[in-house]
Amino acid sequence: MKNSHFTLVFLLFSFVCFSQDDAVLSDEKKMNVMLESQFYPRLNSGVFEPNIKARFLFSDEHILRSNFTMSYQNNTREILELNGNGVGSVETLNQDLLMSLGYEYLFKGNKLRPYLGFELLFGLGKNEVYGSRTDSLIFVADFNYSSKVSSSHIGMGVFSGFDVEIVDGLYLGTEIGLQWLSTKYSRGEFKQMDASSTTDPEIITSIPEYKESFFGSSGVGVVRVGWRF
Repeated sequence: MKNSHFTLVFLLFSFVCFSQDDAVLSDEKKMNVMLESQFYPRLNSGVFEPNIKARFLFSDEHILRSNFTMSYQNNTREILELNGNGVGSVETLNQDLLMSLGYEYLFKGNKLRPYLGFELLFGLGKNEVYGSRTDSLIFVADFNYSSKVSSSHIGMGVFSGFDVEIVDGLYLGTEIGLQWLSTKYSRGEFKQMDASSTTDPEIITSIPEYKESFFGSSGVGVVRVGWRF
């Protein structure tokens, strides 16, 4: 899986390099670059999920784009000893990195410019849990545990959107599309450490591999803010 990801990146990067030499641009002789951030405003919670997108214009209509999204979540929950002063904890760590490479066809327009396109997606992630002085439910003074699972993503999508120029260089926009994403969770490890055990203080078991797929809409409600250099 990882080798196919690197091959895909190399081929698309090569396309960028060779296409740049022969491109004919409408207003200058070098490749234009557009950088933007995308937000999914959730007005009921005040949560924003930003990411970064780069768009490379090889002509006034043809665009190669790359999108980068990273999510990180870390939660720690205390476990208190019943009728005592002992304190344990459960820490959960979830981290995900998703990238995409795609193509857009930008239709002609003055201030408003619609576009259509497709993209390939790939990424990596991990889920980890650490339990200290607990079995995850109650306080256990001599018991610790941990679990680790890594994941990989691959997928594709089609989309449509538009750019609205606010001032020279600055634009706003939105986008909507369909996306298929397959996620593979590799075989993981679950470790239990019982310091009070006299026979086997450490037990390691495997977490089975599994896969899941998603197909549905993407980009619903996204707000795009960008600058064209």
